[in-house]
Amino acid sequence: MISALVASSVPLLLAWGLVRVMRDRSAAERHAVWAVALLLASVVPALRWSFVGRVMPTPTLVVDMPVSVVRAVASNVERPARRTPMPFVDPAELVWPLGSALLLVWLVVGRARLSRVVRRARPMSRVAGVEIAISADVRGPVLAGVLRPVILLPEGSEHWTPGRRRAVLAHELAHVRRRDPVVLALGQCAGAVFWFHPLFHLALRYLRTESEQACDDAALRLGITSTDYAGHLLALARGFHHQPAIAMAATTKLESRVQSILNPNSLRNAASRRTWLALAASALLVAGPLATIQLQAQAPAGRGDIVGTVIDPTGAFVPGASISGTNLDGSNREVTTANSAGAFAFRDIPAGRYVLEVAQPGFTRQRREVVLTGGAAAQAALRLEVGAITERVRVTAQGTPKPKAAEQSASGPPVRMRIGGNVQAAKLVKQARPVYPPDLRDQGTEGVVLLEAIVSKEGEPISLRVLNANVNPLFGAAATDAVKQWRYTPTLLNGEPVEVVTRIDIEFKLQP
Repeated sequence: MISALVASSVPLLLAWGLVRVMRDRSAAERHAVWAVALLLASVVPALRWSFVGRVMPTPTLVVDMPVSVVRAVASNVERPARRTPMPFVDPAELVWPLGSALLLVWLVVGRARLSRVVRRARPMSRVAGVEIAISADVRGPVLAGVLRPVILLPEGSEHWTPGRRRAVLAHELAHVRRRDPVVLALGQCAGAVFWFHPLFHLALRYLRTESEQACDDAALRLGITSTDYAGHLLALARGFHHQPAIAMAATTKLESRVQSILNPNSLRNAASRRTWLALAASALLVAGPLATIQLQAQAPAGRGDIVGTVIDPTGAFVPGASISGTNLDGSNREVTTANSAGAFAFRDIPAGRYVLEVAQPGFTRQRREVVLTGGAAAQAALRLEVGAITERVRVTAQGTPKPKAAEQSASGPPVRMRIGGNVQAAKLVKQARPVYPPDLRDQGTEGVVLLEAIVSKEGEPISLRVLNANVNPLFGAAATDAVKQWRYTPTLLNGEPVEVVTRIDIEFKLQP
Protein backbone atom coordinates (compact mmCIF):
# COMPACT_ATOMS: atom_id res chain seq x y z
CA MET A 1 0.00 0.00 0.00
CA ILE A 2 2.80 2.41 0.89
CA SER A 3 4.47 1.79 -2.47
CA ALA A 4 1.26 2.58 -4.36
CA LEU A 5 0.68 5.80 -2.42
CA VAL A 6 4.22 6.98 -3.00
CA ALA A 7 3.79 6.29 -6.71
CA SER A 8 0.50 8.22 -6.78
CA SER A 9 2.28 11.24 -5.28
CA VAL A 10 4.71 11.51 -8.18
CA PRO A 11 2.19 12.89 -10.75
CA LEU A 12 0.96 15.51 -8.28
CA LEU A 13 4.50 16.64 -7.44
CA LEU A 14 5.36 16.80 -11.13
CA ALA A 15 2.22 18.84 -11.79
CA TRP A 16 3.08 21.23 -8.96
CA GLY A 17 6.55 21.79 -10.41
CA LEU A 18 5.19 22.20 -13.95
CA VAL A 19 2.56 24.71 -12.84
CA ARG A 20 5.24 26.72 -11.06
CA VAL A 21 7.08 26.96 -14.37
CA MET A 22 3.81 27.88 -16.13
CA ARG A 23 2.97 30.83 -13.88
CA ASP A 24 2.92 33.14 -16.90
CA ARG A 25 0.71 30.82 -18.94
CA SER A 26 -3.09 30.91 -19.00
CA ALA A 27 -5.26 29.51 -16.20
CA ALA A 28 -6.89 27.10 -18.65
CA GLU A 29 -3.54 25.46 -19.41
CA ARG A 30 -2.66 25.17 -15.72
CA HIS A 31 -6.10 23.68 -15.07
CA ALA A 32 -5.41 21.04 -17.73
CA VAL A 33 -2.16 20.09 -15.97
CA TRP A 34 -3.93 19.59 -12.64
CA ALA A 35 -6.79 17.65 -14.23
CA VAL A 36 -4.46 15.19 -15.95
CA ALA A 37 -2.27 14.84 -12.83
CA LEU A 38 -5.26 14.09 -10.60
CA LEU A 39 -6.54 11.48 -13.04
CA LEU A 40 -3.14 9.80 -13.28
CA ALA A 41 -2.58 9.87 -9.51
CA SER A 42 -6.00 8.27 -9.00
CA VAL A 43 -5.45 5.36 -11.37
CA VAL A 44 -1.81 4.59 -10.50
CA PRO A 45 -2.71 2.37 -7.47
CA ALA A 46 -5.13 0.37 -9.64
CA LEU A 47 -2.48 0.00 -12.34
CA ARG A 48 0.07 -1.19 -9.79
CA TRP A 49 -2.31 -3.79 -8.38
CA SER A 50 -2.91 -5.06 -11.92
CA PHE A 51 0.70 -5.14 -13.18
CA VAL A 52 2.71 -5.88 -10.05
CA GLY A 53 0.10 -8.31 -8.73
CA ARG A 54 -1.34 -8.27 -5.21
CA VAL A 55 -2.94 -11.72 -5.48
CA MET A 56 -0.42 -13.73 -7.47
CA PRO A 57 3.31 -12.85 -7.46
CA THR A 58 5.52 -13.48 -10.45
CA PRO A 59 8.14 -16.14 -9.59
CA THR A 60 11.65 -15.62 -10.87
CA LEU A 61 12.15 -19.19 -12.04
CA VAL A 62 11.17 -20.32 -15.51
CA VAL A 63 7.83 -22.12 -15.54
CA ASP A 64 8.04 -24.93 -18.05
CA MET A 65 4.35 -25.84 -18.06
CA PRO A 66 1.07 -23.96 -18.30
CA VAL A 67 0.03 -22.51 -14.96
CA SER A 68 -3.34 -24.26 -15.24
CA VAL A 69 -1.60 -27.66 -15.36
CA VAL A 70 0.60 -26.79 -12.38
CA ARG A 71 -2.42 -25.69 -10.35
CA ALA A 72 -4.39 -28.81 -11.26
CA VAL A 73 -1.62 -31.22 -10.30
CA ALA A 74 -0.48 -29.27 -7.23
CA SER A 75 -4.05 -29.25 -5.92
CA ASN A 76 -3.61 -32.98 -5.29
CA VAL A 77 -1.06 -32.24 -2.57
CA GLU A 78 -2.74 -32.75 0.77
CA ARG A 79 -2.73 -29.78 3.07
CA PRO A 80 -1.34 -30.25 6.55
CA ALA A 81 -3.88 -31.02 9.25
CA ARG A 82 -2.68 -28.24 11.53
CA ARG A 83 -4.71 -25.09 11.83
CA THR A 84 -3.60 -22.13 9.74
CA PRO A 85 -2.89 -19.10 11.94
CA MET A 86 -5.03 -16.00 11.57
CA PRO A 87 -3.30 -13.62 9.13
CA PHE A 88 -2.28 -10.22 10.41
CA VAL A 89 -4.44 -7.39 9.11
CA ASP A 90 -2.94 -3.92 8.89
CA PRO A 91 -5.33 -1.45 10.58
CA ALA A 92 -4.54 1.10 7.86
CA GLU A 93 -6.07 -1.24 5.29
CA LEU A 94 -9.36 -1.09 7.23
CA VAL A 95 -9.37 2.63 8.05
CA TRP A 96 -8.68 3.68 4.46
CA PRO A 97 -11.78 2.10 2.83
CA LEU A 98 -13.96 3.03 5.80
CA GLY A 99 -13.00 6.71 5.58
CA SER A 100 -13.38 6.68 1.80
CA ALA A 101 -16.84 5.14 2.03
CA LEU A 102 -18.01 7.75 4.55
CA LEU A 103 -16.76 10.65 2.43
CA LEU A 104 -18.27 9.24 -0.75
CA VAL A 105 -21.59 8.89 1.04
CA TRP A 106 -21.24 12.51 2.18
CA LEU A 107 -20.67 13.57 -1.45
CA VAL A 108 -23.73 11.63 -2.59
CA VAL A 109 -25.83 13.23 0.13
CA GLY A 110 -24.60 16.69 -0.87
CA ARG A 111 -25.45 16.02 -4.50
CA ALA A 112 -28.88 14.76 -3.50
CA ARG A 113 -29.56 17.96 -1.54
CA LEU A 114 -28.49 20.06 -4.48
CA SER A 115 -30.77 18.01 -6.73
CA ARG A 116 -33.68 18.88 -4.44
CA VAL A 117 -32.71 22.55 -4.73
CA VAL A 118 -32.80 22.23 -8.52
CA ARG A 119 -36.21 20.54 -8.46
CA ARG A 120 -37.64 23.33 -6.26
CA ALA A 121 -36.16 26.04 -8.47
CA ARG A 122 -38.40 28.06 -10.80
CA PRO A 123 -37.43 27.66 -14.50
CA MET A 124 -36.57 30.94 -16.17
CA SER A 125 -35.16 30.30 -19.66
CA ARG A 126 -32.59 28.34 -21.66
CA VAL A 127 -29.36 29.68 -23.09
CA ALA A 128 -27.15 27.60 -25.42
CA GLY A 129 -29.11 24.50 -24.41
CA VAL A 130 -28.52 25.06 -20.67
CA GLU A 131 -31.48 25.60 -18.36
CA ILE A 132 -31.52 28.71 -16.17
CA ALA A 133 -33.64 28.68 -13.01
CA ILE A 134 -34.37 30.97 -10.03
CA SER A 135 -33.92 29.50 -6.57
CA ALA A 136 -34.48 30.95 -3.13
CA ASP A 137 -31.95 28.45 -1.71
CA VAL A 138 -28.89 30.08 -3.28
CA ARG A 139 -27.46 33.54 -2.73
CA GLY A 140 -25.23 33.66 -5.76
CA PRO A 141 -24.97 32.10 -9.22
CA VAL A 142 -24.36 28.34 -8.97
CA LEU A 143 -23.84 25.67 -11.63
CA ALA A 144 -25.57 22.53 -10.35
CA GLY A 145 -25.53 19.04 -11.82
CA VAL A 146 -22.89 16.99 -13.57
CA LEU A 147 -24.17 15.47 -16.81
CA ARG A 148 -27.06 17.91 -17.27
CA PRO A 149 -25.93 21.11 -15.52
CA VAL A 150 -28.40 23.81 -14.52
CA ILE A 151 -27.52 27.46 -13.81
CA LEU A 152 -29.18 28.55 -10.57
CA LEU A 153 -29.62 32.28 -9.96
CA PRO A 154 -30.73 33.81 -6.63
CA GLU A 155 -33.98 35.59 -5.99
CA GLY A 156 -33.80 39.15 -7.25
CA SER A 157 -31.54 38.29 -10.17
CA GLU A 158 -34.38 39.40 -12.48
CA HIS A 159 -33.48 42.94 -11.49
CA TRP A 160 -29.78 42.62 -12.36
CA THR A 161 -28.37 44.94 -14.93
CA PRO A 162 -27.83 43.47 -18.40
CA GLY A 163 -24.08 43.79 -17.87
CA ARG A 164 -24.12 41.69 -14.70
CA ARG A 165 -26.43 39.09 -16.20
CA ARG A 166 -24.13 38.84 -19.23
CA ALA A 167 -21.03 38.44 -17.04
CA VAL A 168 -22.65 35.74 -14.91
CA LEU A 169 -23.98 33.72 -17.84
CA ALA A 170 -20.66 34.02 -19.72
CA HIS A 171 -18.82 32.62 -16.68
CA GLU A 172 -21.22 29.75 -16.00
CA LEU A 173 -21.59 28.75 -19.65
CA ALA A 174 -17.79 28.61 -19.89
CA HIS A 175 -17.90 25.97 -17.12
CA VAL A 176 -20.38 23.96 -19.18
CA ARG A 177 -18.32 24.16 -22.38
CA ARG A 178 -15.16 23.13 -20.53
CA ARG A 179 -16.88 20.10 -18.90
CA ASP A 180 -15.86 21.47 -15.50
CA PRO A 181 -18.77 19.79 -13.62
CA VAL A 182 -17.54 16.36 -14.72
CA VAL A 183 -13.90 17.17 -13.94
CA LEU A 184 -14.81 18.57 -10.52
CA ALA A 185 -16.98 15.55 -9.66
CA LEU A 186 -14.17 13.14 -10.54
CA GLY A 187 -11.71 15.23 -8.56
CA GLN A 188 -13.99 15.21 -5.52
CA CYS A 189 -14.33 11.43 -5.74
CA ALA A 190 -10.55 11.10 -5.91
CA GLY A 191 -10.20 13.38 -2.90
CA ALA A 192 -12.72 11.24 -1.01
CA VAL A 193 -10.96 7.98 -1.86
CA PHE A 194 -7.55 9.39 -0.93
CA TRP A 195 -8.90 11.43 1.96
CA PHE A 196 -5.73 11.03 4.04
CA HIS A 197 -3.40 12.19 1.24
CA PRO A 198 -2.71 15.95 1.56
CA LEU A 199 -1.45 16.26 -2.02
CA PHE A 200 -4.84 15.22 -3.39
CA HIS A 201 -6.61 17.94 -1.43
CA LEU A 202 -4.01 20.49 -2.47
CA ALA A 203 -4.36 19.48 -6.12
CA LEU A 204 -8.15 19.64 -5.90
CA ARG A 205 -7.96 23.14 -4.45
CA TYR A 206 -5.70 24.34 -7.25
CA LEU A 207 -7.90 22.59 -9.82
CA ARG A 208 -10.95 24.53 -8.67
CA THR A 209 -9.08 27.84 -8.49
CA GLU A 210 -7.67 27.50 -12.00
CA SER A 211 -11.11 26.48 -13.26
CA GLU A 212 -12.66 29.70 -11.95
CA GLN A 213 -9.88 31.85 -13.40
CA ALA A 214 -10.15 30.04 -16.74
CA CYS A 215 -13.87 30.87 -16.87
CA ASP A 216 -13.12 34.48 -15.90
CA ASP A 217 -10.75 34.63 -18.87
CA ALA A 218 -13.41 33.09 -21.13
CA ALA A 219 -15.88 35.80 -20.09
CA LEU A 220 -13.33 38.55 -20.71
CA ARG A 221 -12.59 37.16 -24.17
CA LEU A 222 -16.22 37.95 -25.05
CA GLY A 223 -15.50 41.66 -24.70
CA ILE A 224 -16.56 42.33 -21.10
CA THR A 225 -14.29 44.98 -19.62
CA SER A 226 -12.06 43.79 -16.79
CA THR A 227 -13.11 46.58 -14.38
CA ASP A 228 -16.83 45.89 -14.86
CA TYR A 229 -16.30 42.13 -14.50
CA ALA A 230 -14.24 42.56 -11.31
CA GLY A 231 -16.95 44.81 -9.87
CA HIS A 232 -19.67 42.26 -10.57
CA LEU A 233 -17.54 39.50 -9.01
CA LEU A 234 -16.93 41.45 -5.80
CA ALA A 235 -20.62 42.43 -5.50
CA LEU A 236 -21.75 38.82 -5.87
CA ALA A 237 -19.12 37.55 -3.42
CA ARG A 238 -20.72 39.52 -0.58
CA GLY A 239 -23.74 37.26 -0.51
CA PHE A 240 -22.01 33.98 -1.28
CA HIS A 241 -22.41 30.90 0.88
CA HIS A 242 -20.93 27.49 0.17
CA GLN A 243 -22.73 24.97 -2.02
CA PRO A 244 -21.50 21.56 -3.23
CA ALA A 245 -21.40 22.83 -6.79
CA ILE A 246 -19.52 25.32 -8.95
CA ALA A 247 -20.17 28.84 -7.70
CA MET A 248 -18.97 31.86 -9.63
CA ALA A 249 -18.50 34.06 -6.55
CA ALA A 250 -16.62 31.57 -4.34
CA THR A 251 -14.44 33.54 -1.93
CA THR A 252 -11.53 31.13 -2.18
CA LYS A 253 -8.58 32.86 -3.89
CA LEU A 254 -10.88 35.80 -4.69
CA GLU A 255 -8.06 38.31 -4.35
CA SER A 256 -5.82 36.50 -6.82
CA ARG A 257 -8.73 36.18 -9.25
CA VAL A 258 -9.37 39.93 -9.13
CA GLN A 259 -5.67 40.65 -9.63
CA SER A 260 -5.61 38.33 -12.63
CA ILE A 261 -8.75 39.95 -14.07
CA LEU A 262 -7.30 43.45 -13.75
CA ASN A 263 -3.84 42.49 -15.03
CA PRO A 264 -3.67 43.53 -18.70
CA ASN A 265 -0.65 41.24 -19.32
CA SER A 266 -2.39 38.02 -18.23
CA LEU A 267 -2.74 35.36 -20.92
CA ARG A 268 -6.39 34.37 -21.30
CA ASN A 269 -6.29 31.75 -24.06
CA ALA A 270 -8.03 28.39 -23.70
CA ALA A 271 -6.09 25.13 -23.53
CA SER A 272 -5.58 23.97 -27.11
CA ARG A 273 -6.02 20.44 -28.36
CA ARG A 274 -2.25 20.22 -28.78
CA THR A 275 -1.82 21.01 -25.06
CA TRP A 276 -4.23 18.24 -24.06
CA LEU A 277 -2.54 15.74 -26.38
CA ALA A 278 0.89 16.62 -25.01
CA LEU A 279 -0.34 16.18 -21.43
CA ALA A 280 -2.01 12.87 -22.28
CA ALA A 281 1.18 11.57 -23.93
CA SER A 282 3.24 12.65 -20.92
CA ALA A 283 0.80 10.90 -18.59
CA LEU A 284 1.15 7.65 -20.55
CA LEU A 285 4.93 7.87 -20.38
CA VAL A 286 4.82 8.38 -16.62
CA ALA A 287 2.13 5.75 -15.99
CA GLY A 288 4.23 2.81 -17.22
CA PRO A 289 7.16 3.13 -14.78
CA LEU A 290 4.85 4.08 -11.88
CA ALA A 291 2.71 1.00 -12.49
CA THR A 292 5.61 -1.47 -12.57
CA ILE A 293 8.41 -0.14 -10.36
CA GLN A 294 8.39 -1.82 -6.95
CA LEU A 295 10.06 -0.29 -3.92
CA GLN A 296 13.00 -2.54 -3.07
CA ALA A 297 12.92 -1.50 0.56
CA GLN A 298 9.61 -3.28 1.02
CA ALA A 299 10.37 -6.81 2.08
CA PRO A 300 7.59 -9.36 1.59
CA ALA A 301 5.56 -9.93 4.75
CA GLY A 302 3.14 -12.58 5.92
CA ARG A 303 2.93 -16.21 4.87
CA GLY A 304 2.01 -18.05 1.72
CA ASP A 305 2.27 -21.29 -0.27
CA ILE A 306 4.75 -22.58 -2.86
CA VAL A 307 3.23 -25.30 -5.03
CA GLY A 308 4.51 -27.00 -8.14
CA THR A 309 5.47 -30.16 -9.97
CA VAL A 310 8.62 -32.06 -10.91
CA ILE A 311 8.65 -32.97 -14.61
CA ASP A 312 10.87 -34.39 -17.31
CA PRO A 313 11.49 -32.88 -20.79
CA THR A 314 8.53 -34.79 -22.24
CA GLY A 315 6.16 -33.28 -19.69
CA ALA A 316 5.80 -36.49 -17.67
CA PHE A 317 5.64 -36.07 -13.89
CA VAL A 318 8.44 -37.45 -11.70
CA PRO A 319 7.20 -38.87 -8.37
CA GLY A 320 9.21 -39.27 -5.19
CA ALA A 321 11.66 -36.42 -5.77
CA SER A 322 12.99 -34.62 -2.68
CA ILE A 323 12.48 -30.84 -2.70
CA SER A 324 13.96 -28.39 -0.23
CA GLY A 325 13.32 -24.66 0.03
CA THR A 326 15.75 -22.28 1.75
CA ASN A 327 14.52 -18.79 2.64
CA LEU A 328 17.19 -16.27 1.67
CA ASP A 329 15.34 -13.53 3.57
CA GLY A 330 14.81 -15.61 6.71
CA SER A 331 16.15 -18.54 8.69
CA ASN A 332 13.69 -21.29 7.80
CA ARG A 333 14.40 -24.25 5.53
CA GLU A 334 11.53 -26.44 4.34
CA VAL A 335 11.68 -30.04 3.04
CA THR A 336 9.04 -32.08 1.24
CA THR A 337 8.67 -34.96 -1.25
CA ALA A 338 6.77 -35.02 -4.53
CA ASN A 339 3.69 -37.25 -4.41
CA SER A 340 2.72 -39.97 -6.86
CA ALA A 341 1.54 -37.31 -9.31
CA GLY A 342 4.87 -35.47 -9.16
CA ALA A 343 3.36 -32.56 -7.21
CA PHE A 344 4.79 -30.85 -4.15
CA ALA A 345 3.79 -28.01 -1.85
CA PHE A 346 5.15 -25.89 0.97
CA ARG A 347 2.08 -24.66 2.84
CA ASP A 348 1.84 -21.62 5.09
CA ILE A 349 5.53 -20.69 5.12
CA PRO A 350 7.05 -17.24 5.74
CA ALA A 351 7.26 -14.98 2.71
CA GLY A 352 10.64 -14.28 1.14
CA ARG A 353 13.03 -15.30 -1.63
CA TYR A 354 13.37 -19.10 -1.67
CA VAL A 355 15.94 -21.29 -3.39
CA LEU A 356 14.26 -24.55 -4.37
CA GLU A 357 16.52 -27.59 -4.74
CA VAL A 358 15.24 -30.86 -6.18
CA ALA A 359 17.07 -34.18 -5.88
CA GLN A 360 16.32 -37.68 -7.15
CA PRO A 361 18.62 -40.74 -7.40
CA GLY A 362 20.16 -40.87 -10.85
CA PHE A 363 19.61 -37.16 -11.50
CA THR A 364 21.73 -34.10 -10.90
CA ARG A 365 20.55 -31.59 -8.31
CA GLN A 366 18.66 -28.61 -9.72
CA ARG A 367 18.32 -25.20 -8.04
CA ARG A 368 15.82 -22.45 -8.83
CA GLU A 369 14.80 -19.23 -7.07
CA VAL A 370 11.20 -18.17 -6.45
CA VAL A 371 9.73 -15.11 -4.70
CA LEU A 372 6.85 -15.73 -2.29
CA THR A 373 4.67 -12.78 -1.25
CA GLY A 374 2.57 -12.84 1.88
CA GLY A 375 -0.99 -14.07 1.31
CA ALA A 376 -0.15 -15.45 -2.13
CA ALA A 377 0.75 -18.75 -3.79
CA ALA A 378 3.77 -19.10 -6.06
CA GLN A 379 3.75 -21.86 -8.69
CA ALA A 380 6.66 -23.55 -10.40
CA ALA A 381 7.41 -26.52 -12.63
CA LEU A 382 10.88 -27.95 -11.95
CA ARG A 383 12.87 -29.99 -14.47
CA LEU A 384 15.29 -32.74 -13.53
CA GLU A 385 18.48 -33.37 -15.45
CA VAL A 386 20.48 -36.56 -15.83
CA GLY A 387 24.20 -36.52 -16.49
CA ALA A 388 25.35 -38.03 -19.78
CA ILE A 389 26.86 -41.50 -19.88
CA THR A 390 30.62 -41.40 -19.38
CA GLU A 391 33.23 -44.00 -20.09
CA ARG A 392 36.95 -43.84 -19.35
CA VAL A 393 39.46 -46.14 -21.05
CA ARG A 394 43.25 -46.31 -20.62
CA VAL A 395 45.29 -47.71 -23.48
CA THR A 396 48.81 -48.73 -22.41
CA ALA A 397 51.89 -49.77 -24.36
CA GLN A 398 55.54 -50.54 -23.60
CA GLY A 399 57.72 -47.50 -24.05
CA THR A 400 59.37 -44.50 -22.49
CA PRO A 401 57.22 -41.35 -22.44
CA LYS A 402 58.76 -38.20 -23.87
CA PRO A 403 59.31 -35.47 -21.27
CA LYS A 404 56.58 -32.83 -21.33
CA ALA A 405 56.95 -29.13 -20.83
CA ALA A 406 53.61 -28.96 -19.06
CA GLU A 407 50.83 -31.34 -18.25
CA GLN A 408 47.83 -31.08 -20.55
CA SER A 409 44.54 -30.86 -18.69
CA ALA A 410 42.06 -33.53 -19.64
CA SER A 411 39.23 -32.00 -17.68
CA GLY A 412 36.27 -30.42 -19.39
CA PRO A 413 32.71 -29.41 -18.68
CA PRO A 414 30.34 -32.32 -18.20
CA VAL A 415 27.98 -32.96 -21.06
CA ARG A 416 24.43 -33.73 -20.08
CA MET A 417 21.15 -34.46 -21.73
CA ARG A 418 17.88 -33.57 -20.07
CA ILE A 419 15.80 -36.72 -19.85
CA GLY A 420 13.84 -37.59 -16.77
CA GLY A 421 10.87 -39.54 -15.55
CA ASN A 422 11.42 -43.31 -15.25
CA VAL A 423 14.98 -43.63 -16.54
CA GLN A 424 16.98 -46.78 -17.18
CA ALA A 425 20.50 -45.72 -18.14
CA ALA A 426 22.37 -47.25 -21.05
CA LYS A 427 25.00 -49.88 -20.33
CA LEU A 428 28.10 -50.74 -22.31
CA VAL A 429 27.88 -54.41 -23.38
CA LYS A 430 30.55 -54.60 -26.10
CA GLN A 431 33.84 -52.72 -25.98
CA ALA A 432 36.67 -52.81 -28.54
CA ARG A 433 40.01 -51.71 -27.13
CA PRO A 434 41.75 -48.89 -29.04
CA VAL A 435 45.19 -49.64 -30.50
CA TYR A 436 48.12 -47.44 -29.54
CA PRO A 437 49.45 -45.87 -32.79
CA PRO A 438 52.96 -47.37 -33.32
CA ASP A 439 54.52 -44.16 -34.60
CA LEU A 440 53.38 -42.20 -31.56
CA ARG A 441 54.49 -45.03 -29.24
CA ASP A 442 57.97 -45.01 -30.76
CA GLN A 443 58.10 -41.20 -30.41
CA GLY A 444 57.15 -41.45 -26.73
CA THR A 445 53.98 -39.37 -27.26
CA GLU A 446 51.06 -39.69 -24.87
CA GLY A 447 47.64 -38.08 -24.98
CA VAL A 448 44.00 -38.06 -23.99
CA VAL A 449 41.11 -38.06 -26.47
CA LEU A 450 37.76 -36.57 -25.42
CA LEU A 451 35.03 -38.04 -27.57
CA GLU A 452 31.36 -37.13 -27.74
CA ALA A 453 28.80 -39.39 -29.31
CA ILE A 454 25.09 -40.12 -29.34
CA VAL A 455 23.97 -43.55 -28.28
CA SER A 456 21.15 -44.30 -30.70
CA LYS A 457 17.91 -46.11 -29.87
CA GLU A 458 19.59 -49.28 -31.17
CA GLY A 459 22.57 -48.83 -28.83
CA GLU A 460 25.09 -47.81 -31.49
CA PRO A 461 27.47 -44.83 -31.09
CA ILE A 462 26.73 -42.31 -33.82
CA SER A 463 27.81 -38.76 -34.63
CA LEU A 464 31.26 -39.32 -33.13
CA ARG A 465 33.45 -36.26 -32.80
CA VAL A 466 36.67 -35.35 -31.01
CA LEU A 467 36.13 -32.51 -28.53
CA ASN A 468 39.74 -31.49 -27.78
CA ALA A 469 41.62 -29.77 -30.55
CA ASN A 470 45.15 -30.15 -29.11
CA VAL A 471 45.32 -33.91 -29.37
CA ASN A 472 47.33 -35.72 -32.04
CA PRO A 473 45.02 -36.76 -34.95
CA LEU A 474 46.41 -40.31 -34.86
CA PHE A 475 45.14 -40.70 -31.31
CA GLY A 476 41.78 -39.35 -32.41
CA ALA A 477 41.52 -41.76 -35.31
CA ALA A 478 42.48 -44.74 -33.13
CA ALA A 479 39.94 -43.84 -30.48
CA THR A 480 37.15 -43.20 -33.03
CA ASP A 481 37.79 -46.51 -34.86
CA ALA A 482 37.48 -48.44 -31.60
CA VAL A 483 34.38 -46.65 -30.25
CA LYS A 484 32.49 -47.22 -33.49
CA GLN A 485 32.52 -50.92 -32.64
CA TRP A 486 31.06 -50.45 -29.14
CA ARG A 487 27.51 -51.47 -28.38
CA TYR A 488 25.14 -50.39 -25.57
CA THR A 489 21.80 -51.40 -24.23
CA PRO A 490 19.77 -48.27 -25.16
CA THR A 491 18.61 -45.75 -22.59
CA LEU A 492 14.93 -46.22 -21.71
CA LEU A 493 12.71 -43.26 -20.78
CA ASN A 494 9.37 -44.47 -19.44
CA GLY A 495 10.03 -47.81 -21.12
CA GLU A 496 10.80 -46.38 -24.55
CA PRO A 497 14.33 -46.24 -26.05
CA VAL A 498 15.68 -42.74 -26.52
CA GLU A 499 18.89 -41.24 -27.81
CA VAL A 500 21.32 -39.94 -25.22
CA VAL A 501 24.58 -38.04 -25.36
CA THR A 502 27.68 -39.72 -23.98
CA ARG A 503 31.23 -38.59 -23.38
CA ILE A 504 34.16 -40.94 -23.59
CA ASP A 505 37.67 -40.23 -22.28
CA ILE A 506 40.39 -42.43 -23.80
CA GLU A 507 43.87 -42.03 -22.35
CA PHE A 508 46.91 -43.26 -24.29
CA LYS A 509 49.62 -43.94 -21.70
CA LEU A 510 53.14 -45.39 -22.01
CA GLN A 511 54.63 -47.64 -19.36
CA PRO A 512 58.39 -48.33 -19.15
